[in-house]
Amino acid sequence: MCCAVLASVPAHAAERRPLFAIPAGLPLDKALTAFSAQSDRDILFPPGVVSGLRGRSVSGRMDSGQALSELLKGSGLTWRDFQGRFLIERAPAAVAIDVAADVEGVVVTALRRPTLEQLTPMSVRALSGEELRRAGVTNFRDVAALMPGLTQTSTGTGRNRLSLRGVYGSGEATTALYYDDIPVTGPSGTTADPGGSFPEFLLVDVQQVELLRGPQGTLYGSSAMGGAFKIMFNRPDLSRRGGMVEGEASTNAGDLGGAQTLVVNQPLIADRLGLRLAAYHRDEPAFTDNARLGLSRINGSSASGLRLGVGAEPTENLQLNLTIAHQDATDDDASASSLGAPSHVSENYVRTPFRSRMTLYDGSLNWRVSSVQLTATAASYQWDSTRRIDYTAVLLSERRSLDGCKRYLGLPMEGACTPGELDSYSAYVDSRSPGLLNQPIELRAQVQELRLRSAGLGFVAWTAGLFHEVRNDTIDSQVVVGDAVSGLPSPSAGFTGRRIVDSRLRQRAVFGEITLGADRDSTLVFGARHFSYDKQTEGRALVVNVISNTSEANFFATTQEAGWSLKFVASHRFSRSIMGYAQAAQGFRPGGINTVPGLPPELAAYDADSLWNYEAGLKTAWLDSRLVLNATVYRIDWRDMQYSANSTNGAFAFITNLGQARVFGLEAETVYTASPAWKGGLNLSLTDAVLTKDQATNYAIGLGSAGDRIPVVPRAAASGWVEYRRPLAANLDFLARGDASYVGISHSAFDTGTAADVKLGGLLLLNARASVQTASWTLGAFVDNILDGDRPTFATAARQPQVFAPRPRRFGMSAVYAF
Repeated sequence: MCCAVLASVPAHAAERRPLFAIPAGLPLDKALTAFSAQSDRDILFPPGVVSGLRGRSVSGRMDSGQALSELLKGSGLTWRDFQGRFLIERAPAAVAIDVAADVEGVVVTALRRPTLEQLTPMSVRALSGEELRRAGVTNFRDVAALMPGLTQTSTGTGRNRLSLRGVYGSGEATTALYYDDIPVTGPSGTTADPGGSFPEFLLVDVQQVELLRGPQGTLYGSSAMGGAFKIMFNRPDLSRRGGMVEGEASTNAGDLGGAQTLVVNQPLIADRLGLRLAAYHRDEPAFTDNARLGLSRINGSSASGLRLGVGAEPTENLQLNLTIAHQDATDDDASASSLGAPSHVSENYVRTPFRSRMTLYDGSLNWRVSSVQLTATAASYQWDSTRRIDYTAVLLSERRSLDGCKRYLGLPMEGACTPGELDSYSAYVDSRSPGLLNQPIELRAQVQELRLRSAGLGFVAWTAGLFHEVRNDTIDSQVVVGDAVSGLPSPSAGFTGRRIVDSRLRQRAVFGEITLGADRDSTLVFGARHFSYDKQTEGRALVVNVISNTSEANFFATTQEAGWSLKFVASHRFSRSIMGYAQAAQGFRPGGINTVPGLPPELAAYDADSLWNYEAGLKTAWLDSRLVLNATVYRIDWRDMQYSANSTNGAFAFITNLGQARVFGLEAETVYTASPAWKGGLNLSLTDAVLTKDQATNYAIGLGSAGDRIPVVPRAAASGWVEYRRPLAANLDFLARGDASYVGISHSAFDTGTAADVKLGGLLLLNARASVQTASWTLGAFVDNILDGDRPTFATAARQPQVFAPRPRRFGMSAVYAF
């Protein structure tokens, strides 16, 4: 399979309405070549789409879009604008006749320029917004089930971590998260773990999501060691007004939930200026009980959001977009079970809700000047959140601590506590129990990027850019007393301890990639990124916690580093339907400063870690493109691996460098279109991730030895789906879809023989949904987790382990009205 990108010749750039002179009867590929030259616009299309077709006559001065529509009239093809290019694809009515259109025409932006998915020399998976809607996907948990290899693990109430290809660890994120062209991440907090959380917008009114597997260090920078996950929102359509209203009702475990969505698209000046508004609210039903506090259905959640997009196209070569997105979200309590308790039953001593408010401002400019495309983005985001964590187990473990007794009474540490003094200290600890961490967090970030790329596709294609990011976050970590009956904080009891940690990260980069043979069957890609960063961390103890000892929490430290990330790719099209590639790529993420009081100097700072990924892949299509089969094998060598360890008293978590790890893996996916009515696909990910070097220290627990498998990385993960469509009557269609996902076995700790280790996975999830659709209305019903699977998918490693499992079986109905 191959694709053609017709590079225009700048002949009429200054004219609004080009003059066309294209005779009738030309082979369509030649007619499109003439159109590209006369309109000064690039055209992207799979050659198989235009094979055997001829163009109509186009003559006179007219808009490029009008001329292209005339040229394609009667061919069964249509066009749409994709980042300044015309993308030729089969018209919707023709999809049922020629089922190869979906396969050949999927456009991705993985290379920071539009390319066809099947011709992009990397392991990439794209899902359109329409496919997400058909599968009922509204959040990251749901989309991860459709993309094996992408692992989402809950790290606490309202917190999640993304990982790819077994590259799992604490610290900066290992999988980069992008909204459009903007990377986002979580705060450092007190555990130096920005990757342990991320601001999650609901997947409402989404154009497409893309999963880029393998390190993307050259084009996407730090935190893309395992890959990148991109969410692209729908932008304003400047030519058509429309929208939709959607409502949903659902239930699981006897609790009710619901959702409402409104989308409005309105051109303000035809083909020049428009806006798009998306507003939504979603209530997720609760399913967890707290046995200790005698509370039922504690973990309901809600999210309300508003997104406004403004788009402008003053000329055919200039596009401007502004997006403002805001979301308020609440999780009422933990969705986890306590270790040893029944599924969906918590034995926490206190309530642990999570509050989140996220605002994103994103502006972008795309300007084509001659044969060069300039893209500039500038964005800022603000994420304010408050999380609570049960601290009682730490207090209980320290109530007979001799060191704690001496700190409490102000005795010399080389001395001793009498039994009476120890009893006095224990009584103090009991008076502070139950306890909880109350942690308001503020994160502010600004991101700017400037990219230039070749707009046409000759022998050489290139991309070059500059990147800058500044991220500041502040956490006010308060240890407070909880009420033993309600589980809520008791403000009148004051603070057991309180400290504030400020973190600041500044990153700068210069990057570029060049492709040789871009218009040939064989290509070579060379990429490089020079990065530099500096990180500053400051801690202040406002109230010293004598129980866990924060007496040394006042500090100021900085760290900095610079280096290179490299990438080499070779690809070859063996035939129209088979392409192979081999790649060697590097990834990295910054180091930093731990905020744990009393760490020895050699553990206070941790270094950047990096890896090399070597892979080979095949992308193939068979049976006239009705069967697509892609596969990739890879090896990763990971150096100075960052990971989280717990202090010996279990009160603090910090980041350390584990040395080395190795990952072998395979990714495979297939899509088969049996007929216009039946279509399905299978996806498989196999991962073998192990440490290759011992790690031991007297100051930490929970670390591993050579040969230990990396926790929370299943050996196997798979998913499958099938869709059935049939017309029921004039203007009435039926659609049924089934999804299955399997997560294999893994463990929550390096040492699988310890009592704290939890066996994870071995879980099969089945979802089904069906709908009937008219031109304006869609009515549907669904059931998620049909088998009501409840095996653990993640477990924390703190003093009071929390075990996370899927949501119980859920039923629901939905209605959509499009206008």
